[in-house]
Amino acid sequence: MELRYEGRIKMRDPANFKKLLDPEVVGRAFPGVTSITKEGEWYRAKMTVGVGSLKGAMDIRFRYSEAQEDRATVVGSANGLQSVVDFTISFAREGPEVHWIFQGNARGFISALGKPIVDATARSIVEKVTANLQDML
Repeated sequence: MELRYEGRIKMRDPANFKKLLDPEVVGRAFPGVTSITKEGEWYRAKMTVGVGSLKGAMDIRFRYSEAQEDRATVVGSANGLQSVVDFTISFAREGPEVHWIFQGNARGFISALGKPIVDATARSIVEKVTANLQDML
């Protein structure tokens, strides 16, 4: 099941874009994240999520495939709940704003719940993350 969301975040100071290059900062923006650790060039996060009737822990593995002063791309996968979600998140500074794009592919039990349920949950998480990033930037 393909998922795609995008939007913009206003920054108080364009220099704050560098915070998006810090996985600890970005990780804290996600609801339910309980830990973030570094393993070589990869990071691992533990996150508690609920999608429809499925609730539990997801193990997220991610890395920055691109990190520049005005753009960044994060790639990774989340495993748990007998499901896998591969994802890419990109950020690009455009003046006082950040244009972000989330693209994901969910498979397993999560996708069996159907697009409306998965989309509603994913949108809710995206809204919380962008609100938290807005507060940090």
